[in-house]
Amino acid sequence: MKPIFISKDFQDLSPALAALVAENKLTAQSLIDFQALPFACPEPTAITFFGSIRAAAFYLQNCKPSPLIAVAGKETARKLKENFDLNAVFIAEESGNPDLEAARFNDWRANRSVLFPSSSSSLGTYAKYVPLQHKTIIQVYQTKCKKLLIEDHQVYVFSSPSNVTAFFQVNKLAPNAIVVAWGKSTQKALYENKVTTCHTLLKDQQGALLTWLQTENFI
Repeated sequence: MKPIFISKDFQDLSPALAALVAENKLTAQSLIDFQALPFACPEPTAITFFGSIRAAAFYLQNCKPSPLIAVAGKETARKLKENFDLNAVFIAEESGNPDLEAARFNDWRANRSVLFPSSSSSLGTYAKYVPLQHKTIIQVYQTKCKKLLIEDHQVYVFSSPSNVTAFFQVNKLAPNAIVVAWGKSTQKALYENKVTTCHTLLKDQQGALLTWLQTENFI
């Protein structure tokens, strides 16, 4: 049995987690793929909200963002600056708790209009707090499951609800496996698959995961 599995690709890991891959302590493999969808650039809004760097990448291939940019976490803000030289003025502090942050975002936007470029399978947590007349939602990409067989591991870290769905299409957890959820939405998806999580990462997930693995003596 291998030690730790995470449903993220190697290039999406922090340097500290990537080092664990090199030491054969961590298997990193996303179970989902992404494909661009056709869309037209929308009418201007006051704010563009990016739920992920992927949504930003697909949208910014064709369209310009609003003067104000909001994002669903610090990692997205960092990559937005690195990849597109764009600064987010609203950044969710506790990205693993989307309902809490969505309510905070709705207060912050103060009746300004918002564009949500999103996946076809997006849960729409942030958008649901914004009244219909103040939001535009466009699907800029779709998420597809990869049917990959994953070897048995002692610890499984699921990074999104879509990765949970993809995993259980063709896999089962190893007996007595320990399961970690990347935020409350992923925790809910695991619960719907009758899986109890040992730990849920709510803030600074990559750093928090490393700390938890060290504390629990998995690395």
